[in-house]
Amino acid sequence: MIKLIATDMDGTWLTDQKTYDEELFLREFAIMQERGIKFVIASGNQYENIYARFPKTAAKMYFIAENGALVAQGRQVIHTDCISDEDLQVIFEIIAKYAHEKITVSGLASAYVRASDGPEYATELKKYYAKLTIVPSFTDLQDQIFKVTLDVPAKKRPRIISELQNNYPQIGFVSGSATSIDISTKKMNKAVGLEYLSKKYHINPREMVAFGDSGNDVGMLKYVGQSYVTATALPIAKSAANRVIGSSNNSAVQKEIWRLLND
Repeated sequence: MIKLIATDMDGTWLTDQKTYDEELFLREFAIMQERGIKFVIASGNQYENIYARFPKTAAKMYFIAENGALVAQGRQVIHTDCISDEDLQVIFEIIAKYAHEKITVSGLASAYVRASDGPEYATELKKYYAKLTIVPSFTDLQDQIFKVTLDVPAKKRPRIISELQNNYPQIGFVSGSATSIDISTKKMNKAVGLEYLSKKYHINPREMVAFGDSGNDVGMLKYVGQSYVTATALPIAKSAANRVIGSSNNSAVQKEIWRLLND
């Protein structure tokens, strides 16, 4: 019996144009509400951003944001797990070493980007961060920090992530996408958020379904009873899932949810 359905957003739920089949989703959501199935958006993105994409249903949904570091029930944040001061010191050493790459720091109050990375980069980031602050530097940010993201060329990503994992084994690194590396507390991932919901609502992981496409979905895909990835998923995500389905551009996740609800 399915009691919880979780999905990643970019490359999984959303099309390349950042849209989804709202009509189909509303029909599915009504069924999930009727059956008591919790619907969870599990994303590396900012809570405010993913909440805003569901104007008609967000108040009755659950959100796992920042790769598991923040969990919310509708508008109520029910759990946070920010980076410790010790780990943050190491992460800022990494930022200094890779200062030539574009970098985003994600916190509870806002996400932060350096003015030196240019206005075009900040404009692009607004697709993913509803709250974004441009700062001269990342020193003395007065916020609870959840993660740091390096924006790197796709060809360089595997080498850089391997380099980081070897040099800083005490810190967690995952592929946020083909061109990004998320840096956070070691073992912090979307499965941490699902485990919190599992304990809070007494839901066995075997009663959960998850959909993803990237490295930051691997923990979640391995945690649940049924896991799916889209056709364009990274190899590491495909190896963690039970099944590969179609493209996000063809609403593959929503179609699979409809099938699961009506089998």
